[in-house]
Amino acid sequence: MLNAKYRKALPLEAKSASLANPERRAFLTHGGSYFVALSITAALPLALVSGQATAAQIAADDTRIRAKRVAIDAQWGKLDCYFASPKADTAPLPAVIVAHDKLGLTPHFEDVARRLAIEGFIALAPDYASRFGGTPSESGPALEVVGMTKTVDMVSDTETALLWLKANTTSSEKIGAVGFGLGATAIDYAITRLPDLKAAAIFYGHPPPVADVGNIRAPLLLNFAGKDQFVGPEIPGFVDALKKAGVKYEMFVYDNTEPGFDDETVRTRYSAEAAKLAWSRTVGFLKAALS
Repeated sequence: MLNAKYRKALPLEAKSASLANPERRAFLTHGGSYFVALSITAALPLALVSGQATAAQIAADDTRIRAKRVAIDAQWGKLDCYFASPKADTAPLPAVIVAHDKLGLTPHFEDVARRLAIEGFIALAPDYASRFGGTPSESGPALEVVGMTKTVDMVSDTETALLWLKANTTSSEKIGAVGFGLGATAIDYAITRLPDLKAAAIFYGHPPPVADVGNIRAPLLLNFAGKDQFVGPEIPGFVDALKKAGVKYEMFVYDNTEPGFDDETVRTRYSAEAAKLAWSRTVGFLKAALS
């Protein structure tokens, strides 16, 4: 059962920035008005994500970390996950759940978990396709299998991961999440239902229902792609709801980028400059929120 207790949030004005000028305001946060500068383009065909590279920023055998696969007991069976932590994790450490996008738990998201471990976090990346046998290695089948997952099940699996981190690691009580695309949408819903999530960094996910935004008690970092025809139209209503609820959040829009700009293994959408900037902001945000 999902925990329904909530705690008080703090207000913070929202920011939107271009790569050329990170401090440029695209949302006018005083006086209740705002302007959204989002370019709208046609969706790219799925064929463009048919191949994935396997290069990693942090090697699986990097001596600074411990990395392994774990299978967590869930009500429906076993939730397969990728776990990474600093090698010297003797003290309680903040933890982060990594929620993958529509391609599933690919080597890229395992690498994201290792990057977080290098930064001093315990990281756990669930495979939300575990219910259907896990993420296939090829992108086409992965899109099909991961596409069968439901948001409500992903939220439940996120709670399972959160409880496992509390019970089986040296993590502190400060556990956050970072989500990408489909996983970001799941985390957006999870933060309205799981008050034990203390922070959430979102990459181009659909917002939760406006009626649920008042339940959010975790600070948010919102990273949006400038060319997002699906999520872009939903941003103004989400901004209004966050402001009315007094939720602490920052928001950045990365000009001339597609959803997935962070993933160097999907070359058709990858933007090195945007990815570097968004990752730096994400790490800084998580360290501040979970310290």
